[in-house]
Amino acid sequence: RSIRVLSLFLSNPHESFTRYMVEKLTAVNRAGEILERLTSLGILRLADENPRAYRLNTDNILVKKLLRLLEQL
Repeated sequence: RSIRVLSLFLSNPHESFTRYMVEKLTAVNRAGEILERLTSLGILRLADENPRAYRLNTDNILVKKLLRLLEQL
């Protein structure tokens, strides 16, 4: 489940998604827990409060490495 959510953000690094959108696009129920975990790890950041939207934290070193890896595939 976490991989599907992370893949959505890595495939769309400059887009923001609400929990509802993430659940619909990834077919993951209760994605809020995953979003909060990825946010606490610094992989995602809050893009907006109302409605609560998340976006990839492209300043995070791990995220930068994952994006570079995806570019090479």
